Amino acid sequence: MEPNYLWLFLMPSMAVIFFLFKKRNPSNQKQLSFTFSHDLFKKHHRRTRFIFRIMLLSNLVVFALLAFCVARPMVIKSWVQKWTQGVDIVFVLDVSESMDATDLIPSRIQAAKSVIKDFVSHRPDDRIGLVIFGGESILKSPLTRDFDFLLAQVEDVKLRELKQGTAIGNGMANGIARLRNSESKTRILILLTDGDSNVGAINPITAAHLARQEGIKVYSIGIGQNDRVLVPIYAYDSSGTKTQLVAQIPSYLNPELLKQIASITGGRSYMARDTGALNRILQDIDQLEKTKIKLLPMSKKEETFLFPAILACLLLITLLFLQETRFQQRRLNGI
Repeated sequence: MEPNYLWLFLMPSMAVIFFLFKKRNPSNQKQLSFTFSHDLFKKHHRRTRFIFRIMLLSNLVVFALLAFCVARPMVIKSWVQKWTQGVDIVFVLDVSESMDATDLIPSRIQAAKSVIKDFVSHRPDDRIGLVIFGGESILKSPLTRDFDFLLAQVEDVKLRELKQGTAIGNGMANGIARLRNSESKTRILILLTDGDSNVGAINPITAAHLARQEGIKVYSIGIGQNDRVLVPIYAYDSSGTKTQLVAQIPSYLNPELLKQIASITGGRSYMARDTGALNRILQDIDQLEKTKIKLLPMSKKEETFLFPAILACLLLITLLFLQETRFQQRRLNGI
């Protein structure tokens, strides 16, 4: 509202004060009159005085409403707009048979799935995808903020559904392809594996150089212990009955390869020897790759003179109509 125009309210206010406190002695009272009500003031009829007061008050209300409109009343709405610059992340998860080892509780694959789901729940402003690999690589989820779908795909991950082997290079290349056309300034690939690259058409080092060319940072995580681990093995007899056996196999994890991959791309390499360590590693990555968030104060002014102006116009039109019809007839009749 423009405070400089508020003085306009003084004029109808002074008129109201004068109207309320003027002397009631007819011999000393000076009559206020408008051109349309001059004859009414000459007659001291009670009903005529009441009509005059209503007309005067209505004109003062119209003037007050117009003064209110001239002062430009407005409502200021304020809010805070959230601006985010999210991170695009692709998990590349090893699903080779050795991920069923129980050195992580309850197993390597279950521990990996659990920390991925927990990581996703803390990144509401990012797009996250999932690639799995064994002897081959497939896409489980493209980059998305539909985390219900993503978490369902993580939960759906199973072992022994792909060709056997550990094609780290193929898995990385698949993840890089999902990030290549991303418009995000920060793009990262999180590789989780428990083995050494032993199959696949793409060398992991070649894939790491490709990631660097695309501006993609790789965080490599080795899962499992160094010594021999227990892995469930399933056998089927002639009738198709499934039997679970347990075999002790050596760990083929290659920490040096994972360090080299991370170093080439500007990322970091980690070793998760137990479930707690794996959880702490994902928390560390979560802190390193923070989403940029800015809170921008916003405001909007909305002028509210429209309804008072409409009311003033309607009231003024009604007064003019009554003056030219009903009240004019009363003047002619000498009331």
